Amino acid sequence: MNDVAPSDAHIRLGMFEAACDILAAAVIVYDKNDCLVFASRQALRYFPIPVEMLTPGTRLRDVLGAIFDSGMRYGITPDQRHKAINREEWISSRISAHWREQHDAVERVGRDRWIHFRKRRLPSGYNVSTFVDVSEQKKQDEQWRLDLERIALTEDILETLPSPVVIKDRNLTYIAANKAFCAIYGASAEAIVGRSSWAFADPETAERIEQGDRSVLKTGEPTSLAEHIIRADGSDLYTITHKYRIGAPEHYVIVTVMQDVTAYARDQVADLASADAVLRVAGGFIEAQNCFDPVREAEHRLLLDQLDPDELRTIAGKRVLVVTDNPHIEDILVAALKARGAECCAVRSVAEHHAFLAAAAAGGLSLDYIVIDRNLPAREAIADNDYGIETRLITPDDIGPDFMRTLVDSHELLSEDASPLGEIVVTPATFADDWYIATDITTMLPGAVGDVEVLVAEDNQINQFVFSQILEGMGVSHRIAENGEEAVMLWRKHQPRLVLMDISMPLMNGIDAAKEIRDAEKLTGTRTPIVAVTAQALNVDMQNCMDAGMDDYITKPVSPDMIEAIYRRYVNRRAEKSVA
Repeated sequence: MNDVAPSDAHIRLGMFEAACDILAAAVIVYDKNDCLVFASRQALRYFPIPVEMLTPGTRLRDVLGAIFDSGMRYGITPDQRHKAINREEWISSRISAHWREQHDAVERVGRDRWIHFRKRRLPSGYNVSTFVDVSEQKKQDEQWRLDLERIALTEDILETLPSPVVIKDRNLTYIAANKAFCAIYGASAEAIVGRSSWAFADPETAERIEQGDRSVLKTGEPTSLAEHIIRADGSDLYTITHKYRIGAPEHYVIVTVMQDVTAYARDQVADLASADAVLRVAGGFIEAQNCFDPVREAEHRLLLDQLDPDELRTIAGKRVLVVTDNPHIEDILVAALKARGAECCAVRSVAEHHAFLAAAAAGGLSLDYIVIDRNLPAREAIADNDYGIETRLITPDDIGPDFMRTLVDSHELLSEDASPLGEIVVTPATFADDWYIATDITTMLPGAVGDVEVLVAEDNQINQFVFSQILEGMGVSHRIAENGEEAVMLWRKHQPRLVLMDISMPLMNGIDAAKEIRDAEKLTGTRTPIVAVTAQALNVDMQNCMDAGMDDYITKPVSPDMIEAIYRRYVNRRAEKSVA
């Protein structure tokens, strides 16, 4: 038997020490009798013990005793850190861990120091232990955790802020939007994030918004702008919009914060001109985005009109189940009922309906109403349910991509020739008709002539419907002309109190029609307010309108609040002066 060490043993030991230094790890080896065989120089970095304690032959118990006496404690649970630790108990617990076949743990050995312990017991009985300082990694992980908590808290704060807030990246793409901003568009954050202003605004407005963004992005100078926005529900939003650049170079983002001053403006003043004076807004509120969707609003009304008005007024707090396989109908109804305070959800098939009611009954959950789409396949199987819940049926026929076409078709007969849209033939009408499209003054019935408050000159059929729906909702009598010549004829016949004049129309444009009305008024001594309706509020258009004798202008798309404000300004004010 040869107990003499190999001649190159010192070389191997030196290489092992060098490897430990490179890896910044301490390695300690014990034999099967728990006596020290090897300890790398790095071990003294981890354990403040006398160097002689790391000489070969030292017992494990003595090494652990020296570690305990140095004041170092590891392997202690958090609930025991503030208690007195018995020396022998601590040494025994460490020897027990030492004799496990494998032991792997990250343990705290000081106030802000963490060590990764790895122990392996070999079949020969030898124990190899490694120690690596992971304090920096632990600090980074802790900092990362705190950062995530701060981010979550910041997102919660932004989400619940009453002021709309939106963030764009360097490419002017939305990367975050809070609930108040999403409400302006009537859309979810998922529908906004990843898109740009061009997806939500007309080209002129989108370009103006992005010009402001690029200026702030380039200069870093914050900007403020007073804006008048039409929300998706048609209501007005007067806001002071602030833009800021934040972040590091190459990682800048644009943060837009909208300070809502609508309530203050409405409570303090009667019209926009006075609002500028009271709020001291230089230059006044500029007309910004119009998010109102008249088609969706019409769909919304047609669906809700099929439900009992009394039930809708008392729906708050009630539980309602919507059954439809049409996601568009589901979105409209669920959102409308929730907005009225109801607890509402939807299912999309007969099978889901039965499963939902069975689960609700098993859980003791009661429902107040079930709203069922008449077009749902096999709808008859749930019309008379076995749960004693009141059922309401709705008919959402044609609501969807062809909704507007269907609405127009219901009021007209298209000829086989003439224009691409066909020549409209007026159907018999009475003065009580909800709305009426006039195409030929000679075809108007005597009953249709009366006290017309508003004349709308508009050639686009969709816009005709929008105007009719808005004015009808206001309870205002009105007539619609499809071109400038017809507008002049209807003005002569009905003498309306207000004319909403589209600028671009066939046969005679709105500017020429306004001039002809003003010339006729010189003979009668009367003056009818004429408000221009333009697609884009260009300065040259506005000057032409004023030169033609028009009183004001509004831009498309129009909203109920916009029309109501114009009506109050010119019709109501005239009526008050007449009474006075």
